[in-house]
Amino acid sequence: MSDALWRGARGLASAATLIGSAATLSGQPAPVFQSETALFEFEVRVTDRRGQPVAGLSKDDFELRENGQPQAIATFEFVPGPAAGEATASLGIAPGRLGQPGTDAASELRRSTFVYIATRGRRQDQLQIFEAVRDFLDNDLQPGMLVSIQGSPFTSRRSELYERLEAMRTGGGNGVDGLVDTLAVDLSRDIAYSDAFEGLIEETNEEFEEALEEIADRSAFYNRLRMYEYIDLIRALSIYPGKKLVVLFATGLPVEEDNLDIIKVLEDEAMKARVRFYVSDVGRLAATPPGGDAEVSLGPSAPADVGLAQVFSQLEQGRIELRQDNQDGLWELAQRTGGKAVLNSNDFGEVFDVVKEENSGYYLLGYYPEDREQRGRLRRLRVRVNDSSLRISHQRGYYEERPFGQMSRTERNLRMHQALTFDTPYTDLPILVDHEFFRDSNGGPTLIYSVGLHARDIPTETVKKGETVKLTVIAQAVAQASEGARRQPPVLDERRFAMTVDPAAMERLSGDPASWLHYGSQMPLAPGEYDWKVIVRDDLSGSLGSYHTRLRIPELSAGTTGSSLLLTSRIDDVSRAKARKPSRKAPEDVLLVDGSRFFATAVKAFRRGTPIYLLYDVYHLGPASYDDPPGPRLALYRERESVPRLPVSSYQTVPQPEAHRVRHLAALATGDLRAGEYILAAMLPPSSGEAGVIFQKFRIVDGDSP
Repeated sequence: MSDALWRGARGLASAATLIGSAATLSGQPAPVFQSETALFEFEVRVTDRRGQPVAGLSKDDFELRENGQPQAIATFEFVPGPAAGEATASLGIAPGRLGQPGTDAASELRRSTFVYIATRGRRQDQLQIFEAVRDFLDNDLQPGMLVSIQGSPFTSRRSELYERLEAMRTGGGNGVDGLVDTLAVDLSRDIAYSDAFEGLIEETNEEFEEALEEIADRSAFYNRLRMYEYIDLIRALSIYPGKKLVVLFATGLPVEEDNLDIIKVLEDEAMKARVRFYVSDVGRLAATPPGGDAEVSLGPSAPADVGLAQVFSQLEQGRIELRQDNQDGLWELAQRTGGKAVLNSNDFGEVFDVVKEENSGYYLLGYYPEDREQRGRLRRLRVRVNDSSLRISHQRGYYEERPFGQMSRTERNLRMHQALTFDTPYTDLPILVDHEFFRDSNGGPTLIYSVGLHARDIPTETVKKGETVKLTVIAQAVAQASEGARRQPPVLDERRFAMTVDPAAMERLSGDPASWLHYGSQMPLAPGEYDWKVIVRDDLSGSLGSYHTRLRIPELSAGTTGSSLLLTSRIDDVSRAKARKPSRKAPEDVLLVDGSRFFATAVKAFRRGTPIYLLYDVYHLGPASYDDPPGPRLALYRERESVPRLPVSSYQTVPQPEAHRVRHLAALATGDLRAGEYILAAMLPPSSGEAGVIFQKFRIVDGDSP
């Protein structure tokens, strides 16, 4: 078939974004909604005038209010400090809930305190950090306290913690090179627990390790906004019961404008997960000589220079402001989570003194909020006890879930990226997803994917020109690393788009079960196994839909192989479009062939009478084959019966020897095809005596049949 005939057939394709097709959502799980109120638990520390923890109070001694309204205390428990076992026993107070001593491994784990130690200091600060952590392990590690250093498994075994600390010190982690001190490991001081407890913490540590690997995969994302990482760390720590303390050594945390919105999210996540941050600013207190640093000082005999003195003054003022900004972030992180910040001290170990003081014993109160509305308000908590001489400290409250319309762009982005980490499917926005494989002109594999949404499921916004649809689509491919191999960062493809449709047309499309909105994109991926997920968000309501699968990008083969067989009812003629200079960063569009742009569709169902366009490639033919390439060898089957007369109305073969491929384009007439299930197969030229076959399933429907 000549190029002219092909281009004539190509012009029959619809240029509309909404493609008529029919498919049911039988393979999609129906959303399940549950109405319940979550139990909120938070810690209350009660001390006397000397600052000593007070034990022995009962639930009736406490009064709890939320935003001024009395709340019934549903759960109540006193959790003694790690070293307070004998003291509480002498008072006749059993650990665990009142009347329920709880000696099993799960109860013991729930009463434990988990201390996560992280460093963001400079290399020159690591020695002092190392010494502060070592002193804590030597003197303050008590039964009931489990420690993780830089993401290592939580444990109370000093031998394992010393080993991890040693790796930091000698450069095996984030430590300092060149230190020659040797730690004395006293195995006899290891804290012993029951086998059941050890087994339980080991299982939980494995889940925690997987969560940390996912956080590491998104390191590039966190470089833009550090608060995101701390929110994900809180989520990872939430798998542990009991109290979680994050001890953070850092040179500062700038409060950027984008941070302000998600600090509320962080505060809410920390409250629910019972995570507190105790931060130490390791930037040190530094005395700066008048006029600047010693290295740039003019000296006593130098002549005064007013202009230079002003420069020094401005530099010093800028340095003070920068340090203040960095400290503001650390203070916010600690204060919002109910912890404390040590900001102006050269004693790096002072933060552990604060941890020890705060962890000396507390009451755990739980209640069911009566107000179920979620409007993004701060729910302030106020606790009182009968004895006015006692002092009480607790978290100030938490923020409700904010309605999508009130979220900032930063919050919306955070929630959508977090949705990529959850295994639970999102079904508020029903979607269909399909994918195919092609290779670019350099032989690199490319994943073609398409998302289908029905018009009736998408909320719209009324504007002057009609009804507007706004969507965000994120696809993420995480490579499954082999044992011992370095994990690769995920590949992300994120797009936002909007379209406006005439109100009458939108109403008609919403009532047509065969009308679908299709979105397609491409992701260059190296060969290998991938965990692949697609998230679609309606940007008007915040509804989410997701798709999750495991896929394999095939290895490049020296023999004759083929791409996927792509079927669509839409192609565009782009041969007359104004030529644009290709971007070096933009990947090749593998669906652009000789002036024709094919559009991938997730729904492989076509109305009878609508032309079906197909595209597939054959790779690595013999050199002589490109001068006279073989034509397509196609076969059509309806419900396993061969269709004797193949309805091919036009075809075109495009040899590209420089890319080691031959591209096949064809158009199928469907006017004489009966409704039903079909399989279209293409036979590849034989390689090593065998011929491969690629195929695609599709449906033909009559009129508006579903």
